[in-house]
Amino acid sequence: MKEGVFERTLNAILQRFYDNLFASHQRGRGRPAKIFTPNKIRALKRKFDHKDGISQRQAAKKFQCSPAMINKTLKKLKISSRKKKTIPDRNERQKSDAKILCGRLYRKFSTRSWILDDESYFTLSNSSIHGNKNFYSSNVSDTPPNIKFAKKKKFEKKVLVRIAIGPNGMSKPLIKKSNFAINAPITWRNPSKRGLFPIFMLTMTTITCFGRIRRAFITLTSSSIIWNEEIDLVQKENNPANVPEARSIEDFWSILKGHVYANAWKAESTRQLTNRIKLCLRKMERDLVQRLAADTKKRIDNIRRKGVIENQ
Repeated sequence: MKEGVFERTLNAILQRFYDNLFASHQRGRGRPAKIFTPNKIRALKRKFDHKDGISQRQAAKKFQCSPAMINKTLKKLKISSRKKKTIPDRNERQKSDAKILCGRLYRKFSTRSWILDDESYFTLSNSSIHGNKNFYSSNVSDTPPNIKFAKKKKFEKKVLVRIAIGPNGMSKPLIKKSNFAINAPITWRNPSKRGLFPIFMLTMTTITCFGRIRRAFITLTSSSIIWNEEIDLVQKENNPANVPEARSIEDFWSILKGHVYANAWKAESTRQLTNRIKLCLRKMERDLVQRLAADTKKRIDNIRRKGVIENQ
């Protein structure tokens, strides 16, 4: 009793020692398995390990046991369910070109500061945000309709937001209603107050602009600003196509939309949505934006070494 165990347990341990038996539990001892024999365990592993298109409930019907038993056995095998990641549908040429072009970008611009520009659409109610597409209820019939149903219009109003991020934070956003095309005169108009030019001026080192500036954007005015400020644009032939994992600004949009539509928030008008976006941008931490911008070089270096994500 002084050891904190019963006398009977100590006697059993000592008896096993005198009989030259193992004191610890040995594999294969105890009651033989009736449901999951070693052969069935191997069959379950072949059915689930590195496979998709199968559910634990379907497997329970095949092995004639409960889904809880399937789940318990999979945990012993260290097999867990994981969510698929969405990646672009790339052909073989795009996969090989991504590695080559990312290597060219890294060798040419690795010593320079990087600025990424992009645009994204924001709808009045975005129910696809993680956390907004599910609801909890003890009785679905008692749940209010505005909780268990997500309304969707065929042509929902939306706003377009264009922004640039770099080593000194982010530029002032350019927010316009839908059905509005952003071209060079709008992007570079009044460069001292809006557009991409202010973030260029904040950076003291030579700049590389890695974004979606199309050829239609490069007008005579914008070209003179770019050349005078020693800004290098990544040309179309050097820009790897269909490689969103190299652009950390895609993560910026995910974070921003998570803040805008937090707690299933919905806008009544585009003006209310615009004010909400501006508020969330003001609350965005500058260090986070700087880390995202600096992470672009690491991502491009990783792709040039290992290739796109499905080949790693």
